[in-house]
Amino acid sequence: MRDARVEEYLAYLETVRGLAPRTVQVYRRDLAKYLEFLAGRDLDEADASDIREFAGRLVMENLAVASINRLLSAIRGFYRYRMKFHAHEKNPAADIENMPAGRTLPRFLFEDEAAALLDGIEGSDFQDVRDRALLEVLYSTGCRVGEVCGLRVHGIERASGTARVKGKGSKERVVFFCNSALAAIDRYLPYRAALLRRRGIEDHDVLFVNARGTPLGVRGIEKIVERRRLAAGLRTRATPHTFRHSFATHLVAAGADMRMVQEMLGHSSISTTQVYAHVDMERLRNVYEKAHPHGGRRAPREK
Repeated sequence: MRDARVEEYLAYLETVRGLAPRTVQVYRRDLAKYLEFLAGRDLDEADASDIREFAGRLVMENLAVASINRLLSAIRGFYRYRMKFHAHEKNPAADIENMPAGRTLPRFLFEDEAAALLDGIEGSDFQDVRDRALLEVLYSTGCRVGEVCGLRVHGIERASGTARVKGKGSKERVVFFCNSALAAIDRYLPYRAALLRRRGIEDHDVLFVNARGTPLGVRGIEKIVERRRLAAGLRTRATPHTFRHSFATHLVAAGADMRMVQEMLGHSSISTTQVYAHVDMERLRNVYEKAHPHGGRRAPREK
């Protein structure tokens, strides 16, 4: 598949930039693959979501990370050329960074696994009610475990369902509580208040406390998540951070804007957040392999 704009760019690479003919041919093949993916849609009208979808398709094809990054580089170069010499308004690939080479994809829970973990906590004693609220908050906010430790009762804005947390580098951001998380907190707070009174502890305003009434720490939360995972019979290893990865993966899968997800996670760089687009592609591939009659057949990875 050929396009006059692509051919003009390739001629520029060879005659002006002085690239070797063999290198130009690699660019031609890569851009032809992108054109094929667009399936007749105009090159100049493609946006960042198209390119992310293209990258996801490459992941689904089991293409090597180096090959995917080369293709993305070719697309970025093409649009830079269009901006410089043809007054193209924007480079839709400008914020699409390369896949991290050699980086493992974050571990996450499928939606049904997260539901099983949460819904499996049905008791009405202090630990059950607290643990349900804790896991709901981890999943709803995408907070780091240390940020959850720092949540205050009076820091939760009931009207907006939000709270401010202090993340890495003391950077503040707003996190959101879904209705089920707010309901779980509402159920937990009377138990918390009763425990503090029974222990004779002045209310310190820390949201999550242990059985002694003192603030719950990182290690305590890790133990709770592991205990609840085992009780739910989940084979997938889960930690507090797994809920953060699940939060981000499920948002991306539902079509959330990557910049918004970056803001909600408190990432300083969009490249850190973009890994969840690759996680979602891996998630889809796993679903395909389980559901499709020929799903277990893998295409050979490109060398």
